[in-house]
Amino acid sequence: MNALISVVVPVYNAEKYLDKCIQSIINQKYRNLEIILVDDGSKDNSLEICKKYAEKDKRIKVINKENGGVSTARNIGIEVANGDFMAFVDSDDYIDENMYFNMMQKSNEHECDVIMCDCYKVISDEKYVFTHDIRGGFYDKEQLYKEYFDKLLMQDSINYPPTISNWVMLIKANIIKTNKLKYKEGIKFSEDLLFGSKAMYYANSFYYLKNECYYNYINNPTSTTNTYYEKKWDNFTSLYVEIRLFFEDKKDFDFSMQIYNCLLFFIYNSIGNIYSSNKKLSVKKKDILKILNTKEVREMFNNIDIKSLNLSKKQQLITYCYKNKVFISALILYMSRK
Repeated sequence: MNALISVVVPVYNAEKYLDKCIQSIINQKYRNLEIILVDDGSKDNSLEICKKYAEKDKRIKVINKENGGVSTARNIGIEVANGDFMAFVDSDDYIDENMYFNMMQKSNEHECDVIMCDCYKVISDEKYVFTHDIRGGFYDKEQLYKEYFDKLLMQDSINYPPTISNWVMLIKANIIKTNKLKYKEGIKFSEDLLFGSKAMYYANSFYYLKNECYYNYINNPTSTTNTYYEKKWDNFTSLYVEIRLFFEDKKDFDFSMQIYNCLLFFIYNSIGNIYSSNKKLSVKKKDILKILNTKEVREMFNNIDIKSLNLSKKQQLITYCYKNKVFISALILYMSRK
């Protein structure tokens, strides 16, 4: 149980949360850690906080870089990591002191390539368990094909796959380095979807610590996820291209429908982003129709069966409206009031 774990923490303007985050990693019961703090050009006191901790704990390495986004920060962390395993923690979150000890126990028992736990979503002072609709326990490669690969990229409920949260994963470094896994730079949303899915594609064994919540995900209202972004659809289009490039021609498993489901998820998310904007109704409608008229979207709608998806009646109806480009103004008025 002496394997070195490299913990990569991308840091950007996180001074409000950073002490708690770093302290939770330092206090891990599992001591053999390399803690890599990558400051992504913070404009607050984040870099000074990182340096302060590095002076006190020799396990901490601080990297200061120009602002380039979370993907570039994580990639630099991956490049310099020396660990046998790799983990990621976001700088506004914190982890339970037993997280890596308990995960390494399962790794040693089963020689796993990837170990995953659950997390708490923390909203104000309330904690909510966030888990996934897959069984807990050990999976060998055959079981991954039979039980997991049909949701590797996207579930039929058009929800993220289990490994969307890279920070609840402990991944053997050779999975990442041998296969040259990196985060796609320039993508601001769901960049971890592709990285986590690739890691699980290459994994030969997996253990899921279901309902064991060791990670605390803070609902930060100023985070990228929770704020309006003008180019969100462009972001998702770039990610969709990368997903197709990697998964479309795989011979060992047919990911075609999951690839289309990813695009449908991106449509929901991007149009939801438009609903929340302060634009006029006519502009919102124009922006939505621009998405719905793209070649990739038309191809997707021609190839999926909406009835076969695990959607609520309401979501099915909304999806039919998108497919047929009808009642868009009514949808805008309805969704903008929510």
